[in-house]
Order: sequence, then structure tokens, then C-alpha cells
Amino acid sequence: MRIQRATLLLAIIFVISCVYIILYFKLFIPTPPQERSVTVILKEHNIRSEFWQTVSAGAEAAAKEAGASISITGPLQETDAESQLQLLKGVLKQKPQAVVVAPINDDRIMDELKNIQDEDIPLVIIDTPLSLKSPPAFVSNDHVTAGVQAGKVALEQTGGSLRAVIISDFVTSGVSAEREKGIRQALEASSSAIYGTFYCSDSEERSYLIAKTLIRDHRDMNAIIALNESAALGAAKAVKEAHRTGLVQLIGFDTSASEIRLLEEGTLNATVVQQPFNIGYLGVQTVLDLINGKKVKPETYTNSIVVTKANMYSPENQKLLFPFIDK
Repeated sequence: MRIQRATLLLAIIFVISCVYIILYFKLFIPTPPQERSVTVILKEHNIRSEFWQTVSAGAEAAAKEAGASISITGPLQETDAESQLQLLKGVLKQKPQAVVVAPINDDRIMDELKNIQDEDIPLVIIDTPLSLKSPPAFVSNDHVTAGVQAGKVALEQTGGSLRAVIISDFVTSGVSAEREKGIRQALEASSSAIYGTFYCSDSEERSYLIAKTLIRDHRDMNAIIALNESAALGAAKAVKEAHRTGLVQLIGFDTSASEIRLLEEGTLNATVVQQPFNIGYLGVQTVLDLINGKKVKPETYTNSIVVTKANMYSPENQKLLFPFIDK
């Protein structure tokens, strides 16, 4: 009888000890966090694209800082919606913990993003504004403000008497539409004349032909505002060919090596520069906050800087024009 009681007592002590040990480990010994994984799908993942390579560098920096694993991919060309669509379909099969996307403007892409949302995968959109019913968190340059900056510098470069054209990429481009909106806002209170907006389909050659015709037909035109790199490069060729450098002010966006050369030689009079590193960094940082259950801002915007030949050699602008990219 005594043996049975002793055995029972030992069993009770053993159970209580186990409970205390389990509680101790749960309360006082931190468990290693599960590795967080983020998939980033860009509009373009091409070593020749300085802008998107800098976005990638920012995304990688944010993931490294947080100890998260990251996969960055995208089509080789910014217009290849089919390739980006297939990458998004692959996301649904792989089911990463979170996704960051810089979407190409295509209805099928919009549908696939909605499918990702329906799977409750944390999603952050970068760079391109979207019109989803339940929009995910959005990180981008403030394209309207960038447009205002372009409009103001065009006014300054022409002494307040602006007679200009706008060369855009696609009529469906949300980014370009916001830039144009900002330009027109900047010019509302002035007596400026905008002869129209012309679309080059993101083709340097088409932009060249458009600008060549406009320079010929509008001899009083004193400015071209080009809303992306292809538009700027094509317009620059037409301005130089017509010997109108300095007479037709050329305002562009972004900072490719070709645009920097045009800025140095004076054909490109100003360019509005985004901060792509910050876009990538904040995009990943935001989606990691969503994984951790934190509340995030629905919209986060980065600033743009107007760079001219006069200020392009300042230390701050050199960092924007020649970002360090570990290739």
C-alpha cells in the first residue's frame, strides 16, 4: 500500500515538474523566429536597367537588415506583360509569406494580383498606381509632385513664357498620367501653351519622329517635356538634329547613363530624378511589417529631385545619378 502511494506521489511530482518546465521554456526562453520570405516581382529585371537594379538593391538591403530571405525576379523588358503574368501565377503555387510587385499595366495582371489577395498573402505594390477595389499597401514616388517639379523647371528655363509639348509613353500608363497631371497643375496659373500630349509607345525612334515633326511645325515651341527615358532620348536626337539645342528646352525624367550624358552636354536641360533605392527598401520593409501583423500606411511616397547641369555634381545628386549597385 505504501509503495503504491509513493509511486502515485512520484508520478504527480513528475507531471507537475514537466508542466513547470514547459511553462518556463515558453515564458522565458525565446523561440527562434521563423525565417520570413519575400518574393519581389519587378516590371523589369535586367542588368541593363539602372532604375530597376537600384530598386532591387533597396529591396535586398531591407531584407538583409530584417534577416529575411528574398527572391527578386521580373521580365527582361518592361512591356512584357505575359512574362510577368506567368511569374505571378507561379507565386500562387509557391505561396511565399509575402509578395512585393511593380505591376505592368495590363488587366490580366490586375486579376492575378486580386487572386494573390484572395489567398491572404500580404501584398505591397510599388511604383505603379492601381485601381483595385481593396488596394494593398502602395509605395511609390509621388508622380504628381514630380510632374509639378517638371512643370516649374520648364517655366523657369523658358523665362515664364512656356510653349511646350508633352511626349508620353502610353495613354494607359498610370505613372505618366500622374506626371502629366502634375505638369498641368504647375502651369495652371501661367499663360503657358501646351500644344498637346503625344504618345511614343515607349519607343525612342517614335519619340524622335514625333519631336522632329513638332519642331518643324511649331517654330515658336521652346520646350519639350518627356515623361520617360525613351521619350527623352528620342526628343534629344531630334533637337540636336534640328540644331535647336538651347532654343528648345528639354525636360526629362529618370537617370540613365544616356540621359546623364545629355545633361552634361546641355541637350537635356533638367531631369526629375526618383529615389528607386528607397522605393525598393520601403516596399520590402512595409510587407515585412504586414507579416508581423503591424498596421502600415496605405500609401507611402518618396520624393523626387530636379537635377540640372548646374547642380548635377553636388554630392547628394551624384548619389542619385550614380547609385552604387553590387552586380
